[in-house]
Amino acid sequence: MRHPRALPPDLLSRPAFTVQRAGLVGVHPSRLSAPDLRRPFHGIRQHASIAEDARSRAMAYAVGMPARQVFSHVTAALLWGMPLPHHLERDQRIHVGVPSGSTRSLAAGVVGHVIQPERLGVTSLAGVRVSSPADTWCQLGSLLGEDDLVAVADFLITGGEPSGRHPALCSRTELEAALKRHKGCRGATRLRGALELVRYGSLSRRETLMRLDLGRAGLPEPSPNHSVADALGAFVAMIDLAFPEYRVGIEYQSDLHRGPERFKADVRRLERLLDEGWLIVQATSEDVSADGRLRDSAAFAARVARRLESRGWHPIALP
Repeated sequence: MRHPRALPPDLLSRPAFTVQRAGLVGVHPSRLSAPDLRRPFHGIRQHASIAEDARSRAMAYAVGMPARQVFSHVTAALLWGMPLPHHLERDQRIHVGVPSGSTRSLAAGVVGHVIQPERLGVTSLAGVRVSSPADTWCQLGSLLGEDDLVAVADFLITGGEPSGRHPALCSRTELEAALKRHKGCRGATRLRGALELVRYGSLSRRETLMRLDLGRAGLPEPSPNHSVADALGAFVAMIDLAFPEYRVGIEYQSDLHRGPERFKADVRRLERLLDEGWLIVQATSEDVSADGRLRDSAAFAARVARRLESRGWHPIALP
């Protein structure tokens, strides 16, 4: 079996390229039909070795994207790294917005949106045009439920700051301003409700979803990623969700914790928290599912409530 002729370095260095560009650097049209290339969109070629998902398809589409177009909705959210339900992360369609007065994209595999200019805040990300983080959140109001909107907004105003990683993408003030610009949009009521529940500090979607479910169960609101220090002020650990007044915490144990080194570090960490007088409730995917719906929320909330009651908390009696 003959291997396809090597592409010019100019094309090899690009994740995707146009057929027109290939012609300009001397590539014969028959070469563009070789199995090492795929056709994500008309007139575009992409290296087949690149994983095919919404992000890679967006980067391929961007090669020939007209100047009036911008990635929006789910595609913008994925490019910004916003936490979405799994079914949206797996959806390979590309969402592209244009200002009102322009024709929406009709390309196969593309969901076109016409957006009012005052609602189309555009910025550049990795060299492509993307709707701003706050405007993208408002666009998701028509696609997500309230809890998932809270999880996205928690991510936007927190970033990875509690653990010293990347900064927040926007502020609560920017979300409030965007919501005013998007007044009357689809999902506006859900967006307003979600904004009231947004809190700084969450480092994962599941942390947010657990916090919201515990609140609905009548428990006090936990603090996301609470730092614990010993009597001398030395850092001990950061707890996923904590009730500092009662020294009760919740730790989510994902499959990432299964490695031997991580497991041993987790044991040492939990023992140090025990030495500092903390009770830790450990949660797994059996307590919060991948799609955001708790599988047995009543049992999980009851387990947390029992630990809190052992430390002096009493549920508020309903009249």
